Amino acid sequence: MNEKKTIVVMGNGPSLGDVDFDLLKSYDTYGLNSAYRAYERMNWYPKYFGCFDYIVTNSHRNSFKKLVESSPIERFFFLEQIAPSPKVQKVWLLPYGASNRLPQDEADFYYFTDGGSSGANASQTAICMGYEKIILVGVDCSYVEFLPETEQEGVKLRIGKTPEKNPNYWFDDYQQEGDEYNIPRGADFHAPTWNLLAQRAQQNNIEIVNCSTTTTLECFRRADLKKELGL
Repeated sequence: MNEKKTIVVMGNGPSLGDVDFDLLKSYDTYGLNSAYRAYERMNWYPKYFGCFDYIVTNSHRNSFKKLVESSPIERFFFLEQIAPSPKVQKVWLLPYGASNRLPQDEADFYYFTDGGSSGANASQTAICMGYEKIILVGVDCSYVEFLPETEQEGVKLRIGKTPEKNPNYWFDDYQQEGDEYNIPRGADFHAPTWNLLAQRAQQNNIEIVNCSTTTTLECFRRADLKKELGL
């Protein structure tokens, strides 16, 4: 029997700090959002990178453009054409709840069911590229909604000062002064979106395994990353 085409989707929760990135060198990987700041310091990059949040995209537009132009990342997924590069795939996102269909091929990038969270949308784009097994790491799904350094501006939040300690992410300056973002809602929004993806994936014979060392999600099979990679 042929092995399933597998990808590691990397959330940005604190537990991603437990991952030995050297273990992932031989595997297809998918990174998200502000994690590029760590990639540059580590000189390590995923194969794919995406951002599915309009506020975060606008806040990091110049950095994302630089990432497209200068990094070895092979393919990017954004909600707009960040840079005039064939490496950038624009994803036309339907309003959340407008469709219950699991995207399954690249034609669906133009009529894309919103998975509701960055990790869920990354997983769905991976399915569109033909991946049959998704290994999750760093998907803690546990958030402190308002940091002391946070300022609220209407429906979005702004980092007024770079946090010395950030309990939401795997490195403390993941968010920096001036960054804008949505309120991170774990229990009442992100968790249900993952539950919905679990249902859709099971119905379509897509295997999703949660190898995050710390996680509140209970909708996927749990496993040790090394064992799941066969190491």
